[in-house]
Amino acid sequence: MPTTGTILRNHYKIINLLGSGGFGDTYLATDIDLPNHPKCVVKHLKPNSDPTVLQTVRRLFDSEAQVLYRLGNDSEQIPRLFAHFEEQGEFYLVQEFVDGQDLSKEIIPGKRLSEKEVTKLLQEILEVLAVVHKKNIIHRDIKPPNLMRRRQDRKIVLIDFGAVKEINTMMVNTQGQTSVSVAIGTHGYMPSEQAAGQPKLCSDVYAVGMLGIFALTGIQPHELPKDPTDGEVIWRNWANVSDKLAGVLNKMVSYHFRDRYFSAGEALQALQPSQPQRRQPQPRLQQRTQPQPPNLSRRRVIKTAGWLAGGFGLTFVGNRLLFPSDSGDITTTTPVTSETVPPVVQTPVPQSPASTNSLQTFSFETVTVNAQGNITNRRNLQARYFAEDLGNGVSLEMVQIPGGTFTMGSP
Repeated sequence: MPTTGTILRNHYKIINLLGSGGFGDTYLATDIDLPNHPKCVVKHLKPNSDPTVLQTVRRLFDSEAQVLYRLGNDSEQIPRLFAHFEEQGEFYLVQEFVDGQDLSKEIIPGKRLSEKEVTKLLQEILEVLAVVHKKNIIHRDIKPPNLMRRRQDRKIVLIDFGAVKEINTMMVNTQGQTSVSVAIGTHGYMPSEQAAGQPKLCSDVYAVGMLGIFALTGIQPHELPKDPTDGEVIWRNWANVSDKLAGVLNKMVSYHFRDRYFSAGEALQALQPSQPQRRQPQPRLQQRTQPQPPNLSRRRVIKTAGWLAGGFGLTFVGNRLLFPSDSGDITTTTPVTSETVPPVVQTPVPQSPASTNSLQTFSFETVTVNAQGNITNRRNLQARYFAEDLGNGVSLEMVQIPGGTFTMGSP
């Protein structure tokens, strides 16, 4: 057993004993190999002296040291592991020293904290424990002495993982199999499945919930009564607390592990304040615009009809154009293209209240040209077209020229 002034591995000098228990001793030491000799914590583990267990203990010690090393690198609220080694059949862990005090100085029997204080405390503990649970690692010994309030930033630091304590409780049964001789945990914070040697992530959630109830009631967990019918903890009569927090705590400390939050992350989420639901803005209804028919002016339609009539005139004399007469003359049609609107002759027709109908005419002439390009004949013609004024547009119904009638649809 190291004493004050002992130097381990020519590296760590023991200053004084911090604590001692059935699982081992904890010392404050300094690292004499580094400038300013920074402080560190040395844990001396005292395994079972049975030589048949030593090999298993050594393997377990190495694996747990690797776990502690990863956790210390993942979170600044878990002490970093500096070294682990074996000397003369005894095992040592060297970890970061946390300058502060544990929560046993804040959570005191007979003292009740407010709901606001307890809610904040639970959130702080669950935040760091959630990092551990994400690695699927169970702490196994959540209680006030294993939660340090760091002096520098007042943050919670989680120390003293129970898995390492298994190293000191290994034993060999009659079949040569190694097992843990005692359950790891603390009475009052340890749920039934953990006491039976089957801890789960939600076993840590149970311990945190019991710590919260202790802070609210001032009554230590092992002193609280339990319902004999279902094993549930009775505590509400000693606490002034809202239904929401009471519901969260009851779920955390449910007797059966299947009724609890699965992990620290789920319990932490349940403690978050409810966000008011924002009213979603209703989508603005867009007025559908009915398509309007093209607003064609009456003057434009009349001029268009005139050009169409001229075109139909060309069609009328098409045979003579394509097949010249015996005299060699060629007949062609020339529409009137003056900018002046042709005189319109309107014939009164019956009208309905919703529309105005009219029969109108368009003048044009045709000429006959001989083979030498001389005009030999002129002929003045008129085309008639029937139009309907609908108020917001004009519909051409038909065009009549000498020799034929052409029916047209609405534009």
